[in-house]
Amino acid sequence: MKLIPRRSVALALLGCLVAWLALPLSASATDLKIQAQLAWGTDDSKPPGKELKELDPKLREKFRHLRWKNYFVVEAKTTSVAGKSPQRLKLSEKCSVEIREVADANLEIRILGVKTDGQPAVIKTEYCSIAKLKAGHIVAFAGDTKEKWDDAWLVIVTAAN
Repeated sequence: MKLIPRRSVALALLGCLVAWLALPLSASATDLKIQAQLAWGTDDSKPPGKELKELDPKLREKFRHLRWKNYFVVEAKTTSVAGKSPQRLKLSEKCSVEIREVADANLEIRILGVKTDGQPAVIKTEYCSIAKLKAGHIVAFAGDTKEKWDDAWLVIVTAAN
């Protein structure tokens, strides 16, 4: 029986340790903060007396293919996604976002409106990988506004800084 020199064993263990450390960490929502913004797309200028901020220029660039000249943030909220329990962010009286982690390191993002009886109604559901959000991808929902012809609303979900 031939003995393996200690130096070889140490190098093999060191190699295993380096390989283990080099493995990508699985994308988990436990350390992920999410920001949801309700934005208004319009060709008009900002109305006087309203506390609206312009949409961040980096985000604005992602919507350059849309037709509106101006985008104003109506409400923005941030939350941590913790496990499978959904986090609900109320962005307006008529709009909420519900976010929860689902299988395979993905998030389920649901936009909720309000039924005529006042109960929440799911408008749309999207799925996005946590890794993509961390890499800078966004999830956006859009629709017509009923208050003014040619205006639109957008709900934009990103990883928070």
